[in-house]
Amino acid sequence: MDKILLEAIALTKAFDGNTVLSGVDLKVHAGEVHAIVGENGAGKSTLIKTLAGVHRPDKGQLRINGVETTLRSPRDAIARGVVVIHQELSLAPHLSAEENIFLGHFPRTKSGFVDRRRMREHTGELLRRLSIDIDPKRPVGELSIAQQQMVEIAKAISFEAKVLILDEPTAVLDEAMVATLFTLIGRLKADGIGVVFISHHLEEIFRIADTVTVLRDGSRTGLNTVSSIDQEWLVAKMIGRDFPVHKASARKFGSPALEVNRLSVRGSFEDVSFLARQGEIVGLAGLVGAGRTEVAKAIVGITRPTSGEIRVFGEVVRPRNPKAAARLGISYVSEDRKSLGLLPNRPVLENATISGLARFRKFGFLNRSLERKYVGNAVKRLDVRPSGIDTEIRTLSGGNQQKVLIGRALAVEPRILIFDEPTRGVDIGAKSEIYTLIDELVRSGMCVILISSEMEEILRLADRIVVLRRGRVATTLSRDEASENTIMRAAALAD
Repeated sequence: MDKILLEAIALTKAFDGNTVLSGVDLKVHAGEVHAIVGENGAGKSTLIKTLAGVHRPDKGQLRINGVETTLRSPRDAIARGVVVIHQELSLAPHLSAEENIFLGHFPRTKSGFVDRRRMREHTGELLRRLSIDIDPKRPVGELSIAQQQMVEIAKAISFEAKVLILDEPTAVLDEAMVATLFTLIGRLKADGIGVVFISHHLEEIFRIADTVTVLRDGSRTGLNTVSSIDQEWLVAKMIGRDFPVHKASARKFGSPALEVNRLSVRGSFEDVSFLARQGEIVGLAGLVGAGRTEVAKAIVGITRPTSGEIRVFGEVVRPRNPKAAARLGISYVSEDRKSLGLLPNRPVLENATISGLARFRKFGFLNRSLERKYVGNAVKRLDVRPSGIDTEIRTLSGGNQQKVLIGRALAVEPRILIFDEPTRGVDIGAKSEIYTLIDELVRSGMCVILISSEMEEILRLADRIVVLRRGRVATTLSRDEASENTIMRAAALAD
């Protein structure tokens, strides 16, 4: 760990007069896992993009292998051995694993054609080196999320990466998949590769990282070896204020708001039934692939059920699309911000209101002042940073983008709100704020369906928990019956 592969010195970056990085230093050594933590808006995303050549720093220096370097593009960074794997994977699902690994730098024959024999040989060598057990000929779209993550890492190593930056790599992985990923990271360390690891799961920092850098409001507030600190030190450096601890209030339930009776989508899930009442949080738990998100999509009309019944306040409904579901009072916050949620090049204002424009019409025309007033209040309530409602949403961190999507869901004034992984990619402080918001919503009488891969989140928030296994309901647990053990047994073990 003596050799410094990547060094950032006093990096400073501002957008529209708003300083998002202020004199940040960072050193990444060979064979080291260097974690970067901080709240949303702390500057992590901007730092990563600067290291990857997406942004040019306004001030400061970048040194790669001891040489001062100016990166003009991500291609520049890759050519110098710095490769980023983003939270949203960038694979081509219809191409095979080997084609994805060498996409953009295929080995060529003397005639200029793709040399598939060499590509297969190189892929085999790479997968054996990393101990990745997948069929290189198989389309990536048929692989599990964890296997796709492995393909992304193999792709990065095929560029002869010396520094690998992993942005929230465990966000969509269950515990077994995380263990597999960490084993692979250990192999990369042994090969002398420097790994930059970004995660909101603080316990992961202590499992995998050697060193940690803490950012707050664009500045570095902490640097230490992981072996010499604890979670309290990390939180204090991240938050810089009293930690907001969420405490769920006692709740009273009203009449049935959503009834799902023997709902099925062929090939995804079968005979799923549950009931959710006004003022109640019903959690959908289960392992990755259990069918939780597929159930939510069927309820809001993204997919069409092949059988079964949905009742909203006692009335049988068949939403044809999310817009129709919104008219019935059902709003959905997707887990997939990139594909199903955001308009990346449009401002926060439009992203927050596009699903509920009818609310801001007067005499058939859009009332801009009403729209701006709603969004202004929403970004304050949700603590979106930076708070400029005319800022393009792609410039916000993942957690702040998620808050805007929550504001959009509330704009249609729903009676039933489905949260799919509401705190994925959200920092520890914002997570507590979202928990408090959900608690306020159900106390006001709203019905909430909560889908989460975080066991602590489900146990903390849900009044009842429906556990899915392989597309079927394994069991339904009350708050008193639920524990990590009972949920995992139902989710993972056969009858």
